[in-house]
Amino acid sequence: LDLLVFLAIVSASNVEGFSCPLSNTKMLFPSCSVKKVVCVSDLHGNLPEARALWAKLEQRIGAQELRNNTAVVFLGDFCDRGPNTNGVLDWLIALKKELKYGFFLAGNHDFGMQSFLGCVPPTPSQFTSDLSLDSTKKEAYVSGFWPHNVPGGMHYQGRRWGGTSIYEAEQTFASYGVSGFDSNGLEVRDAFLAAVPDAHKQFLSDLSWVVEVECREDEAKDPTKIVCVHAGLSLDKDVASQLEALRAREWRSPALHEQGDAGRIEAFSGRGVLNHPDLIQNKAVLVSGHHGKCLVDRENLRAIVDENGGFTGMPLQAIVFPEWELVYSH
Repeated sequence: LDLLVFLAIVSASNVEGFSCPLSNTKMLFPSCSVKKVVCVSDLHGNLPEARALWAKLEQRIGAQELRNNTAVVFLGDFCDRGPNTNGVLDWLIALKKELKYGFFLAGNHDFGMQSFLGCVPPTPSQFTSDLSLDSTKKEAYVSGFWPHNVPGGMHYQGRRWGGTSIYEAEQTFASYGVSGFDSNGLEVRDAFLAAVPDAHKQFLSDLSWVVEVECREDEAKDPTKIVCVHAGLSLDKDVASQLEALRAREWRSPALHEQGDAGRIEAFSGRGVLNHPDLIQNKAVLVSGHHGKCLVDRENLRAIVDENGGFTGMPLQAIVFPEWELVYSH
């Protein structure tokens, strides 16, 4: 039995309270096949550094080549820590219109912000689950989160994002001219909802959870398969079920829950840095940001580009395939 078919077969979920159909007969579904792929590190509200990195990429690749013939994957975490989330989202929205192959991943910070704003993607109709947004918070938790009820509920990570300093979201509120972050009040969320433009809410809601592309430098050679996820993949679960849930942006899927906790999505916030054996066997590179460091491991097909870690003044970076070349903002 072909390995890819086998992996698809074992991806069918049959977990109590959750079901999804077996819909695919292969593991990877590239969105495009191009000669060059660029993966951009976490931006975290740092607009001057983001612009400087883009200028360096234009110098390295060429402005038109970058816009028209290159797959550009932004690895997520566009908000928080840095001073200008508002400006970064404006810049990304404008850039998205210019890129033929532009892809934008959600990170844990972005998921927290979209959850707080009520912009979590709608759950696909082919999935069934008894899990609600409010039930992602464990009943044992009595503090350390934004506590108020909202229509439709709120994912636990949205409550953590808007109700504690863990995500360092104060700077994001400030970039939209909203004060009083520490008050945990309903009126502060109302002010934030009013201040964030609809275009920003739509951008956050549209973010992908996984991007799969092929880098085909030579038609005579097999392409380099690249899978981009903000943090990484669980080594305890098969790749096919994780990828299927990530493509569907299905926060209810047990395939995505970190150590069985429905309130934590491992692909966003996990700290595992290893490539999954299934991907290695299929010669697929796993690329992430998130981890606050740089890792270029060609032997094990793993790249992490987040040396900046969200700290203003530190250089942002990108990795260019097929060369595995790092490019820095400064």
